[in-house]
Amino acid sequence: MKYTFHIVDVFSSTPFGGNQLAVLPDATGISAEGMQKIAREFNFSETTFVLPKKDPANTCRVRIFTPRAELDFAGHPSVGTACALVMKQHVRLSDPIRLILEENIGPVTVDVAQRNEGFHGTLTLSGKIDAATGAPSPTDLAAVLSIEPAEVSQVFFAGVGVPFCFAQLNSNEVVDRAAINRVAWAATLSRAWGPHVFFFAGNLRDGGKLHARMCAPALGVEEDPATGSACAALVGAMASKPDFFGMACRLSIQQGVSMGRRSDIEAEARKRDGVVTSVSVGGATTCIASGEIDVPSFALERPRRGHQPAIGARENMLRNLFSATILAGPLAGSAMAQAPDAGSALPSEGIPAALDAAITGPADKDRPA
Repeated sequence: MKYTFHIVDVFSSTPFGGNQLAVLPDATGISAEGMQKIAREFNFSETTFVLPKKDPANTCRVRIFTPRAELDFAGHPSVGTACALVMKQHVRLSDPIRLILEENIGPVTVDVAQRNEGFHGTLTLSGKIDAATGAPSPTDLAAVLSIEPAEVSQVFFAGVGVPFCFAQLNSNEVVDRAAINRVAWAATLSRAWGPHVFFFAGNLRDGGKLHARMCAPALGVEEDPATGSACAALVGAMASKPDFFGMACRLSIQQGVSMGRRSDIEAEARKRDGVVTSVSVGGATTCIASGEIDVPSFALERPRRGHQPAIGARENMLRNLFSATILAGPLAGSAMAQAPDAGSALPSEGIPAALDAAITGPADKDRPA
């Protein structure tokens, strides 16, 4: 069976910057094992699969897979998926619109706006910041990163759905020079509360600018150009400190520079009565390509006895809604390229209804088990 996919660059306003993501806007009928195989085949840091929502108040359900495992939540895939769903409507937004994605950690809110002819997404989560004791010592973490202990300022655990080990280093040069020592990582972090390492340099204060990298060997991601969930956890952890008395903490994080995929991420935590109430991360998203993938029958769910998968008219509607085009890159000037038709723009308030119609899919009783 053929499924449409889109490739988007997240946290970058230009093609082939930021962190790439594959989005399947209608993944109904693909088994969890099939999703994992597809994610491994695309081999991006994450691939998302959009499914019918369970709660009528939400927009859709989204499952997120790395090449090796499913994630309960991830930042750039949430932003990229929401922006992809909106931008493929080929409309110009007069006002931001809000999508609520059902992810394994619960509802995730993403606001999508149009800025300078591009799309910008901001996801917002509750202010619950997970943390744990037992973070490695600067000496042990230095061994993991192949640097000197004196070059590590502090190490701590934090997460918002995905647990990270954060390490503040002395300079941008140290961040760029660091390299994961797999033996030391296996001994120190592979079974720790936060096995994924987010290391950065810069000033941890409101308005601070950080230079960062992230490596997640446990997820099959040697290095990530942009890590939204880590940035959300980091800004939340900073705002949670007793000595932070402001109402909001904002950080600008630049990541992926040494990989040639610069990402610019804006992170913010809001605080009231000494308690962090929300954290958010946002950035620009660019769609660079779309197409179709043939999913073999062994990667599909088996229909319930007596029922057949409902496709037909719904599949045709999705094909029309999400046409296979090349939006940027080498073919941008060819006949295959298509740009949004300004003359066919719809009011932005009509987009949620169109998305709902496209993603709702068959009733539960008709959907493959």
